[in-house]
Amino acid sequence: MAEPFDPSTFNPHDPAFLADPYRTYTAFRDLAPIYPVALYGSDWMFRYADCVQVLTDEKVWIKNRPDGTPPPLGPYGTMTSNFPLSLFASDPELHTQLRSILEPLFKDAIQDAQQLARKVGEPLLAAAQQHGRIELISDYGLPLPSSVLFTLLGIPDDPVIRGTLMMWAQAIAAAHDITQSVTVRATGATVSMAANTYFEALLVANRTTPAQGFFADICNAFASAGLSPQEVQVCAIDFLVAGYLSTTFIIGTGVRNLLLNPGQLQDLRDDPSLIDGAVEEMLRFDGPVQVIDRYAACDTSVGERVYKRNDKVTAVVGSAGHDAEMFENPESFLITRANASEHIAFGDGIHYCIGAPLARLVAPVAIQMLIEAFPNLALDGIPQWQTDPYLRAVTNLPLRF
Repeated sequence: MAEPFDPSTFNPHDPAFLADPYRTYTAFRDLAPIYPVALYGSDWMFRYADCVQVLTDEKVWIKNRPDGTPPPLGPYGTMTSNFPLSLFASDPELHTQLRSILEPLFKDAIQDAQQLARKVGEPLLAAAQQHGRIELISDYGLPLPSSVLFTLLGIPDDPVIRGTLMMWAQAIAAAHDITQSVTVRATGATVSMAANTYFEALLVANRTTPAQGFFADICNAFASAGLSPQEVQVCAIDFLVAGYLSTTFIIGTGVRNLLLNPGQLQDLRDDPSLIDGAVEEMLRFDGPVQVIDRYAACDTSVGERVYKRNDKVTAVVGSAGHDAEMFENPESFLITRANASEHIAFGDGIHYCIGAPLARLVAPVAIQMLIEAFPNLALDGIPQWQTDPYLRAVTNLPLRF
């Protein structure tokens, strides 16, 4: 007999939970749909409707604590307390201004993303053919979307530069896990400052010799709008970190779920036109972002819970994607699900992920190319999972064919 569910024992860093969080999410939705998680000083919200309320009511629920938050210790804290907020970290009115500039520029920049993804992916798959196996993340899931993004940004096609930026992005993402060692978290802060300096150098170079690409477009548009060079740099770091890792995560978990559901994989092989809907189901079923924080800008309530100004809550969007009130038979992975695109894996409201269109262009191409290249693709080992409950990703996925 299974032990009764005790929410007070919940540990969001338990390896068993990280490997399969969805059973736990179901228990919370049924028995404790809003529950305080002491480690994060936040009420976690597990129902779809509650998550949507928090993410879409931008006047009540905001990105930053309204009365301010002390900066991190050390040199990185000095930088963050004196630099402007980036697009991803800001609230209106700054967020509105930045987004109104960046969104149309990004839409134009990604027009050729699918063609570029095919060009990058073909030699990666050819190299895997020679080896007879593939480690999906390091051999394909990281280099393909990162190369696409770097090319769109206008980053020089230099393996040392691009390899370094990729390592920096991974270090910054790893440092988000509050349970990591001081060394890991300090390394993330250090490379964030290094990335800032790199983009400062590109900005200066663009003034001397105007360049092509999304980063040059940002430089020019921000200058025309009277925004500072520092605002260019912090926004560029946002795109460096979040511009391709979500696609990497979708490729990893998406391919894994196809292989665990061979009937769905065969349906996709039989009808490649299903790929866009399949990616939406991948996002619903096993999205790259699992939780999103917000702060109360004023006294308010969600459900029967009352919140004071400055209170922190967390929308568990990974749980929302499995809410039976919204998705019929939510624990089944169904690539033809009619309402899969109503997931909130990319957030919702004014902070809806600006990079989502790029992920929706690159991930379908990458996954379709992979399954077409290897008709006998199969899992060939046990994956490891990210240790940060905010993210949902395999760090490795060995495959044979």
